[in-house]
Amino acid sequence: MHYFILFLTSLLAGWILFSVHMILPWLFGPIIASILLRKYTRIEYKWPKWLSEVGLYILGAQIGASFTKEIVVDIQDEIFYIFLMSLLVIILAILIAQLFKRYTHCTTETALLAAIPGALNQMIVMAEENKNANLLVVTLAQTSRILIVVMIVPFISSFLPTGHSSNTAVETASMFEVLNVETVFILVIAMIIAGYFFKMIHFPVPDMMGPIAVLMIWNLYTGLDFLIPSQLIVLAQMFFGIRIGLQIYDLSSQINRNLFIGVLIQNLLLIAGTFIIVVMLNLFMDESFNDLFLSAAPGGMAQIIIVGIETHANVAMISSYHIFRIFIILLIVTPLISMYLKARDSRSTRIKIDNIS
Repeated sequence: MHYFILFLTSLLAGWILFSVHMILPWLFGPIIASILLRKYTRIEYKWPKWLSEVGLYILGAQIGASFTKEIVVDIQDEIFYIFLMSLLVIILAILIAQLFKRYTHCTTETALLAAIPGALNQMIVMAEENKNANLLVVTLAQTSRILIVVMIVPFISSFLPTGHSSNTAVETASMFEVLNVETVFILVIAMIIAGYFFKMIHFPVPDMMGPIAVLMIWNLYTGLDFLIPSQLIVLAQMFFGIRIGLQIYDLSSQINRNLFIGVLIQNLLLIAGTFIIVVMLNLFMDESFNDLFLSAAPGGMAQIIIVGIETHANVAMISSYHIFRIFIILLIVTPLISMYLKARDSRSTRIKIDNIS
C-alpha cells in the first residue's frame, strides 16, 4: 500500500508539472512528491531497489537502441575529443578537490575521493578501505553531486540549442513495431544476463551497461533500429525520481552547514568548469553545444541521459562520452589514486613510527 501511495502521488505530481510545461516533469514530480510524503506524513516510505533497477534497465535499453551504425562512425571520428574532454573533466575535479579540502578541513584522501565524478561506487569502496578517508563525507559529496546535477543541469540544458538527433528519433519506429514478442523476450533475458555480468565484475552502473551492450551489439549486427516506447521512459524516470527524492530527504538530516556549503561550491565549480571546457572544445567541434555540455556534465550517467532524452539530445554520443570517462576512471584514475593514497598512508605510518622511536 505504501508503494502504491508513493507511486500514485508521484504520478499526480508528474502530471501537474507536465501540464505546466515544467522541465523533466516525470523526474522532478516524483522527487517533490516523495520528499513531501516523507516530511509531512508519519509513514517512513521506502522504495524497492529492484524497481530502481528496472528503471535503469529501461534507460540503458534506450541508450543501447540509440547506437546505430551511423552514430558509431561519428563517435569513432571524435575519439580524440572524447578522451580529451574526459581527461580535462577529471583534472578539473582533482583541482577543485584541493579547494574542498581547505574549506571543509578534511583529509586529502577524503577530498580526492569526494571530487572524482562518474564512479560513485568505486570512490565509496576506496573510502571504506582507506583509514584516512571520511566515508560519510565521501558518500554525501558523491551522492549530493548527483542530486545537485539533477537540479541544475536540466535548467542550463533547456536554454541551449538542441542537437540533430531529434530528427532521427522521429523517423525511427517503436520497439514493438519492429520486433515480435519472442525477440523482445530474448533481448530482455540477454539484457538481464549482461547486467548480472557487469555487476559480477563490479562495473559502474551495471543495470544500464547490460542493456547498452546487448542492444548496441544487436543494432550493429542486424541494422534493425528502434526506439523504446515513451511510456516506458516515463516509467523509468518516475522510478528513478522516487528513489532520488527519498535519498534527498535522508541526506538532509546528515549534512551540517559547512559540509553543505562545501559540497554545493564543489559541484557548482565542477559544473561551471565543465561549461568552460565545452565552450573551448566547441570551437573545434561540429556538434550541438547541448550535446557537448551533457557529455561533459559531472553527474551520474543515468541522470544525464534522462536530461538528454527530454531535451532531444544525441543520447548515443552523450552516453559514449560518459562510458569512456568511466573507463578512464576505472583503468587509469582509480589505480593511480589508490597507489597515491597507499603511498601517503605508508609514509604517514613511517613518520609516526619514527616519532615514537
